[in-house]
Amino acid sequence: MNKVFTFIILLFIYGCVNFNKPVYIITSVQRISTEQNYRIKGLYDHIPQFAKKSTHGSICFVPPDTIDCNYVNQNIYAIIIGNKADYFEDFKKAINDTIIYTTNYFSDSNFIIDMSELKRTLFPVEKCNKYYRDEIPIPYFENYDFGLGEKTVLKKQIKGEPRPRSHTVYNAPKDLKVYVIKAEPGNFWKFDCKENRPETLGKWKHGYSKGVAVSEKDDKIVFWVIVW
Repeated sequence: MNKVFTFIILLFIYGCVNFNKPVYIITSVQRISTEQNYRIKGLYDHIPQFAKKSTHGSICFVPPDTIDCNYVNQNIYAIIIGNKADYFEDFKKAINDTIIYTTNYFSDSNFIIDMSELKRTLFPVEKCNKYYRDEIPIPYFENYDFGLGEKTVLKKQIKGEPRPRSHTVYNAPKDLKVYVIKAEPGNFWKFDCKENRPETLGKWKHGYSKGVAVSEKDDKIVFWVIVW
């Protein structure tokens, strides 16, 4: 997470990248590539253009649609974490857009999407990937490093596969408040690889969610987009 990635690398890579340097958070090339493969415009409109010095995160962009379905994982995400004080104006602008749903992250019965476990449950998290009526999907924030500590667990053993690898679970702020700006169920992909999804997702087997989450106590802010 502390590695420095240049702007050229961010332009070049279409896979998953981490960054910790003030550069374009999401470039125009990456925006265009995503919108060519996912038929929704404005997915990243709420995300600030430039990263402040406190910023880190994870971004995974969908590959070009010329890639065979055998190699495509039809998920994309952008999880941008920074200090709330650095993004105060960006936060105000984001929440001035239509907020369709708010929740406290650690409330019971949140509809939490674990992007890493949509195909099968190698590392089942009981509170994740379960649709609750009238709830809107939000990310599983423990997959992302807030700088608040972590723990290591083992993934589930699958018959015929190598011994399970360890998985890092990060501590999310206890007062994390989540604001969903927009979310819709449905398969919006330009091409469909017919990927399996858990039945527990209900009508949200495919969809997207975007928004902002903030912690006043730990001075953290998250701008997110998840598409699955």
